[in-house]
Amino acid sequence: MRRRLDPDERRKQILRAATQAFATRPYEEVHLDAIAGEVGVSRTAVNHYFGDKRGLFIAVVRRLVERMPPIGRADFEGSTEQTVAANTAAWLDMVEVSPSPFLPLVGGGPIGGDPELQDLRDELRDRLARGMLANHFETTDFPRAAVAAMRAVLALIEQATRDWLTGRGGSREGTEVLIVESILAIVRDVIPPLLAVDDASADA
Repeated sequence: MRRRLDPDERRKQILRAATQAFATRPYEEVHLDAIAGEVGVSRTAVNHYFGDKRGLFIAVVRRLVERMPPIGRADFEGSTEQTVAANTAAWLDMVEVSPSPFLPLVGGGPIGGDPELQDLRDELRDRLARGMLANHFETTDFPRAAVAAMRAVLALIEQATRDWLTGRGGSREGTEVLIVESILAIVRDVIPPLLAVDDASADA
């Protein structure tokens, strides 16, 4: 006799199955009936918890954002170049394993323009910006100008990642070089004079 699950556990079960489905197949090829069948519930039950396919997909992406490790390895004792390279490789590894859920987080995919996905993308961008800054500053109280600069380079990273995933860009290796060198340029050549300008303005 099948054990009756409480609603929260049933919802988690559906979400786990959906995460696997969206991670391994394009959005258009994922069907709610198949997910319901895998979990052993009706299509009506899936709709009850998540509304529709869009709602289920957004729940999967939200779960991905919440569980994503910070891009900023506290255990990595290397040079700035090595740290940026290691974190970039980790980012591309995650994207490469599950490209379908990641595409909307870099502005792509069939519903990449959805307002809720845009909010999740903005949340992720802020988290990644602060994580990358933590690699270079011995504080978590970052100047607003530094956060803004890093968020700007993240827009470039998103575009490069999207182009790579959709075949419009270069190779994985070329994408990695583009991201690493862009981050290093921001850290070395943009943030210092930007902070100096802000300091001068504050003293004026």
